[in-house]
Amino acid sequence: MKKIILLLIIFILESCNLFSTRDPELPTTSSTSQIPATTPEILFKNFKSSIEEKVVENYLACFVDQAFLNKKFRFVASANSLTQNPALNDWGIEAERQYFNNLKTIALTGNSLNLKLLNLVNTPLGDSAIYQYDYEFQVQTKDESINSTYKGTAQFIINLDKRNQWVITNWQDISKDNSKTWSDLKGRLY
Repeated sequence: MKKIILLLIIFILESCNLFSTRDPELPTTSSTSQIPATTPEILFKNFKSSIEEKVVENYLACFVDQAFLNKKFRFVASANSLTQNPALNDWGIEAERQYFNNLKTIALTGNSLNLKLLNLVNTPLGDSAIYQYDYEFQVQTKDESINSTYKGTAQFIINLDKRNQWVITNWQDISKDNSKTWSDLKGRLY
């Protein structure tokens, strides 16, 4: 009887492969295009690529982290969007995270998000700066009512944090030519 139990235990252990090794899983990583934003130009390159590549972690890394700079992120929506989407009134980093996760979820695969930042006007102020771009943000999603080119002017206040990296602390969206703005998109996807 002892031999049968011993054989049964050996059989069970062998069939479960308890002592064999498995192939290691590859680590999940963010896109390699994100590099430390030691200049404002790198910050906005990271910003653009994180959106187009749909990498939430890289996108959020473009914004202030209060562990490294004692400022809160603030988004100021375009006036028309604010009246239609009151949630835009008190928009912070968590709202930004939720919006971008929702956008990523419904975006089509491939090059479905295309951002053009045009006509740069910048004002350096030492460890802070104001960067202003006209933008065209082409969005293709599973929801055809969202598919559009959003246009406007984005004015960013950026600051240098304790890591010596530039981060966005304030983003103001300004409507232009009665086009749908980025604020409209955020309001729809929040």
